[in-house]
Amino acid sequence: MDLATLRAAQPDLLEKAAAQWQSAAGQLGQISHNFAAQTEPLFLSSWTGQAADAANTRLSAVSGQLTAATADMNAMAAVYRDAATGISDAQALLHTAEDLAASNGLAIGPGGGVSLARPAFSGLLGHVALEEQALFAQLPPAADEVTSLVAKALALADDVDSLVSAQLARLPGSASAVAATSGLATKLGRDLLPSGMTPKEVNDWWTALGPAAQQQLIHQFPAQIGWMNGLPATARDQANRLQMSEEQASLERQLAGLKADEPPGVLWEGIKLGWVSNPAADQWLTQVSQIGNELNGISVLEQSLARGGKGGVPQAYLLGFSAAGIGRAIVAYGNPNTAAATVTYVPGVGSSLATSGVDTNSAIALWQQAHKLDPGQNVSSVYWLGYNSPQTSNIGGDLSIVSTADAISGAHSLAGFQSGLAAAHVGAPGRTVLLGHSYGSLVIGEAAAHDGVRPSDIIVVASPGMGVSSAAQLGIPPSHVWAGANVNDPIPDIPPNAELLLPKVAEDAVVGAIGGLVTHGLSGILPGLKSGAVAPLLADHAENPDASFFGANPATPAFGGNDFRANYVPGEPSSFDMSYFLSFHAHSTYFNPGSASLRNMAAIVAGKYGQVTAAGSDSG
Repeated sequence: MDLATLRAAQPDLLEKAAAQWQSAAGQLGQISHNFAAQTEPLFLSSWTGQAADAANTRLSAVSGQLTAATADMNAMAAVYRDAATGISDAQALLHTAEDLAASNGLAIGPGGGVSLARPAFSGLLGHVALEEQALFAQLPPAADEVTSLVAKALALADDVDSLVSAQLARLPGSASAVAATSGLATKLGRDLLPSGMTPKEVNDWWTALGPAAQQQLIHQFPAQIGWMNGLPATARDQANRLQMSEEQASLERQLAGLKADEPPGVLWEGIKLGWVSNPAADQWLTQVSQIGNELNGISVLEQSLARGGKGGVPQAYLLGFSAAGIGRAIVAYGNPNTAAATVTYVPGVGSSLATSGVDTNSAIALWQQAHKLDPGQNVSSVYWLGYNSPQTSNIGGDLSIVSTADAISGAHSLAGFQSGLAAAHVGAPGRTVLLGHSYGSLVIGEAAAHDGVRPSDIIVVASPGMGVSSAAQLGIPPSHVWAGANVNDPIPDIPPNAELLLPKVAEDAVVGAIGGLVTHGLSGILPGLKSGAVAPLLADHAENPDASFFGANPATPAFGGNDFRANYVPGEPSSFDMSYFLSFHAHSTYFNPGSASLRNMAAIVAGKYGQVTAAGSDSG
């Protein structure tokens, strides 16, 4: 077993399943008891003959089956409990290793290897923060203990898996059959549903189930059902809301437990050392902060869902949810299973569950504008944070923001989601539109160019490039590829070799700051720094205006698609303004009410291509 599997295992689900098996065993045991009480008088009576013998044989067999089934269910409950306990113990060992690593400046790799954690630095594109690693060539003594703890955690998890597999193999009758088909031993309770199916096969399987079976699965396995591509939006929504409620309650219990056992901030280490910082307090603060962030993300998502079905906004459907890490959320305004047109909006860098309110507002604004253009058309607007969006908080130590890795993995997930929408759609296929903002446009580019996603239209705004050199590489007619870039948005102008320019950026930033100080005093330092830092990037862009960081700039004629107007935003400069450009504010204005970009995107979503205004047009 690997670390990712161990971390993702959910022993609480195993405990829940054990309780359900135990409850079912109790109910069946009561039925068996009542059956025996009702049939016993027949055996004690003077009834004899061929019919009596047949009845005796049949009733005895039924009684035996009831007793055996009850025993099987009790055995299944025991297996689930053993698995839950073993996995919880393995995860506890892993958490101990992670805490020890964090307190000693170490990081545990995906394969279990231990290395020094890379320090994080902030600044323009993270500056270049790699040389400092050479200063820490020697691992601290704690590294050996961390390695040992990780190995013990993985070994324990493997032992649990083997033990559970052996227990399942020994179970008699129906319990063994259920266990075999569920794959409990290898999936550790995380995947008790059919696996390896295409979204179409998933939809067929689900449709064949009766309503009672569907509801049982939703309540027993909400986390799995909620992410299963191909299921109806109503089923995924119900499952994800259940899962969100369960995760929220669990996090609140964890937070209450932590606050009830707060360690002291400092410890007395004797006269020689005096008072020193308590590592346990640092860990406590980290855990409290993490849980607080996750609960905040859930609260933000709840507010976004509450907007559905009110004030003219269509019903909201939660099609994906997780609070872990930066979080995941997929929210549809309007049912995509019945929509004539569905737009899936993929946000960019910095997106998380905690910031999802801004992006769901964008999805709503897009739906409202499309509805205004064509009130009779059934449109679903989907906010899709189904991938690990690069974050800006630790950009210096984590250069994922300048990597395609997150976009490539996100593209695979996006492709599965789109296939699921198609499989679950009722009636004639509807129009589909993919819309990417900033880094989200790279996710879409990867999905279209390499994962076979074929929407009716592709829209990108504020794009740093889509990973391709032309619209023709996206698998759909270039006439259905659309891009918009505000003249005051710096992101589309970042050149492909920006990382190589960072030393020059840093040098010019210092020169600019000094110049600003000399010319304008203290108030001129920051503007001078920004102006100096961006100068090398603008100079490079001027030499190759059709290039962006991740390939060709899709908002240029050379890309071969359609370049629509995106400069007009009410209350903001519509022509180039250096101060406004350096603020980066224009990067977040594409969904502003009344903006040219919002009107143009909505026209494309609604299929009103004639109402799209081209870049350079005087009209909004």
